[in-house]
Amino acid sequence: MSPVKDQLHILPPGGVSLRGRLGKALEKSVNHRLKKVNYDHLVAPFRDRNERDGRWRCEFWGKIVRSAIRSWHAVPDPGLEQLIRKTVHDLCATQTPDGCISSYPAELQTKDWDIWGRKYALLGLCRYYREIERSEEVRHAVARCLDHLMTQVGPEAQRIVDCGHHTGLAASSLLGAVAAAARVTGEKRFLDYAKWIAAQGGSTEGDIFALARRGTAPAELGNGKAYEMTSCFEGLLELYRETGDPEQLDAVMKYFRAVRDRELFITGAGGLKDMWGEFWYEGRRNQTRSDAGSLGETCVTTTCIRFFGQILRLTGELSAADEMERALYNGILGAMVPDGSWWLHANPTPLAGSSFKKRAGDQIPGYGEDCCVAQGPEALATAACYAVMRTEEGPAVLFYEACEAKIPLADGSEAALSITGNYPDGATAAITVSLSAPRRFRLKLRVPAWSTRPRIRVAGEEIPARPGTFAEIDRLWTTGDRVELEFDLRFRAVPAPDGGALLAAMRGPVLFARDSRLGELDTPVSPEEIENAQEIPAEPEVARLCRLPDGSKLCDYASAGNRFTPENTLRVWLPKR
Repeated sequence: MSPVKDQLHILPPGGVSLRGRLGKALEKSVNHRLKKVNYDHLVAPFRDRNERDGRWRCEFWGKIVRSAIRSWHAVPDPGLEQLIRKTVHDLCATQTPDGCISSYPAELQTKDWDIWGRKYALLGLCRYYREIERSEEVRHAVARCLDHLMTQVGPEAQRIVDCGHHTGLAASSLLGAVAAAARVTGEKRFLDYAKWIAAQGGSTEGDIFALARRGTAPAELGNGKAYEMTSCFEGLLELYRETGDPEQLDAVMKYFRAVRDRELFITGAGGLKDMWGEFWYEGRRNQTRSDAGSLGETCVTTTCIRFFGQILRLTGELSAADEMERALYNGILGAMVPDGSWWLHANPTPLAGSSFKKRAGDQIPGYGEDCCVAQGPEALATAACYAVMRTEEGPAVLFYEACEAKIPLADGSEAALSITGNYPDGATAAITVSLSAPRRFRLKLRVPAWSTRPRIRVAGEEIPARPGTFAEIDRLWTTGDRVELEFDLRFRAVPAPDGGALLAAMRGPVLFARDSRLGELDTPVSPEEIENAQEIPAEPEVARLCRLPDGSKLCDYASAGNRFTPENTLRVWLPKR
C-alpha cells in the first residue's frame, strides 16, 4: 500500500477570490474578527502551564490559528499573515526542553482536555508549515512535541482511549494531527504512531471504525459525540492518504454517508440531544422535535464541512460538495453575526417553532472565547478553497458564486476563470476564460444535485448535464470563450423527514424561513404555495425575500433572525395547510 493522490486539488493561496455572499462575509470575518484577536492571550496558557481546572483553554490557539491560516489562504491579507507568523513563533517559544507544548502542568498532563489541546496546537503548526512557511523551527517543534507525547501515551505507556473525555473520542482525534505531522516531518515513527492510535479504535465503547464498516449508525458509535467522532474519522482519512488501506477508506465513506443521510438538518448543520447541540441523535428525523435538545453546534458543522472537503478532494464524491454548499449558505452564514465579529454556538432551537439566534457567550467564564467563534471562520474560508479547484486535466468548478480564479495547467501555463452572475440567488451564471495562448484542457463543472433541469452551453453548443455529476468540456480554449449555465431555482417544498405535518421552503441550496420582522411565524402553508412563491425586492437587513400567494413573506435563513436578539424570532419548519 502507498500514499493516495487527490483527485481534486486546492489552488494556491489567493487562487480564488470570491465576490458574492460568501466572499463578502469572509472579508468581514478577517477584518472584524481574526485581525482583532488577542493572540498573546491564546498563547498565555501554554506559557504559564496553569490549566488546573479541567477546562480547555488549550484548544483556542490551534482553532483560531487554523481559522486564520485558512482565511489567509482565501484572502492573503498581509496584516493577518503578520499576526499568524508572530503567534506561531510565540507558541514554539513555550516548548520546554523535553519537547512538551501543553497548557497543563506536568502532574495533570494527558488528563481532561490536555491531549485535545495538544492536538490543536499540532494542527495549527502543521497547517502553518504547509501553507505559510516551510519553517525548520516549526518542523522541529512538531517533531519534539510528538516525541514527548509518545513517552506519555503510546505502546510503552498508556492507551489513548483511556485518556480525556467522551469514551476516548476526544484524545483519539489526535490521529489526524499525527498523520499530518508524519507528512510534515517525513518521520516513519510518527506514521507508525498514527497507525497505533487508529488500531485503538477511537473509543472504550468499541472500535468505531470497525463498527462503521459494519453499518452502525453514527448515534451508536462511542457515546455519540458528533464533533470528536467526526474528527476521528477525519484523522482516519488523513492516515488513509499515507497508507492507501482500503478498509480505512471503507470506514470513512460509510460513516460519511450515514452522517449525510441520517444526521444533517435542512440547514446543513448537525448535532443535537444536549443543551449545546453536540451529539449525533438521528438528527435528520429528529430536527423537528421540540425535545431534541439544542440544534447544530457550529463546531460540528465546521468539522463536517472540513471532513466532507477532504472526501471531495480524495474521491471526487460530489454529494460532499452538495452538503458543503448547503451548510455554507445556511448553517454557516446564518451562524455569523452580520458584521463578522462573532458567531452563535447552537442554531436557533427549535426549528419547528418560534426561536432566535443567540450570540455565543464566554465559554470559560473570564477567558472571553467560545469554541464556535473560534471555528466558524474556518468553515467560511473553506468556501474559497473548494469553489474552483484543479484536476490533472484542467480546472474544476464546484461552486458558482461570482469569483476570479487562476488555475495552473499541466503545461506550466495558467488559465484564468471569471465567474459572473448572482449565484445562488440568480438562475444563471457565466464563466469566461482567459489564457496567454490557446490551450486544450478539460473543464469540469459540478451540476448540483438539486438542479433538476440544468443547462450548460459553450459557443452555442449544448453540453450534457446531469444533476449530481460533473459535466465535462474537453476542447481547445481561447481567451474570451464563455460557458453559460442555467440552474433550476424554482422554489420547492420539503416535507418533514419524520412524516409530521410540517414543510420547509428551499430555493437551490438556500433555505427560506419566516422572520418576526416580516409577519406572523405560524401561518400555515401548502406545498403549492411554496412552489409558487415569487422573489421580491429585499428589505433592510434581509438579503433575499419572497412572497407566498397568501401575501406572507419568507427570507433566506442567513438573514432570518440576524439581529441576534430574543425579539427577532424565526421559524424554519412551517405548519402544513
